[in-house]
Parts: sequence; C-alpha cells; structure tokens
Amino acid sequence: MHQDMKNFYEVMDIDTSNQLCVDVQLIEHHDPIYWFTVNDLPIIAEGSLTFDLLEHVIFRCKVKQGVVEIKHIQINGKQVMPIYLDRAEPKTSWITDTWCFEINQPFYPWYHQITGQGWIA
Repeated sequence: MHQDMKNFYEVMDIDTSNQLCVDVQLIEHHDPIYWFTVNDLPIIAEGSLTFDLLEHVIFRCKVKQGVVEIKHIQINGKQVMPIYLDRAEPKTSWITDTWCFEINQPFYPWYHQITGQGWIA
C-alpha cells in the first residue's frame, strides 16, 4: 500500500473534538456582579468556547447584584437563545438570581428534535 493512502478505518475516523462552537453575548445592567458559565467555564459579557461535538452543554448564571440579559446564544451558528427560552429555568432572558439552560444530549439530535425535524443518528 502506498504511504499516502489511508485505509478504511482512517477514512471513516471522525474527529469530534472542538467541533461545537458556543457563542454567548450578554448585556449587563446596573453594574452586575455575576457568574455565567458554559460547562463550568466562565464567560464575562461575551465569548466563544469550543467543545466536543457529542458533549452536553449546560449554561448557568448566578447573579449577586444587578441584572444580566442574554442577548443571544448560538451553537455552530444556530440561534438557541432567546428562541428556546421556554426550555430555561426560569423561562427568562433577564436574569436577576439563578438561571440554568441545559442541553442534556448531543446538540444536533437535540436541535433536530426541538425544531420538529425528527431524530438523527
């Protein structure tokens, strides 16, 4: 076999690491003191993080003072917040205390399910 040729297993090997890009933009009101995390990694005002494609994604916010508004959350360019606000706890984008939004399965099966596109493998 030629050195540059790949066998079947190498061709079918899919690298899922760093394939899920999470973009968060927050609006701060009244000089807030808060902790906003994505999978326990902190975000302040705005930021982008990458995760494994098959990872569950958990957004948490704890506000001690002031207000934090979620301007938007996008995952791989797909708008998630505030569109699916009804899946957050509490169901608001205006955070004054504790808040959580959890995608408890890999993103794409979750996204296809909630958009009515069915289940994907």
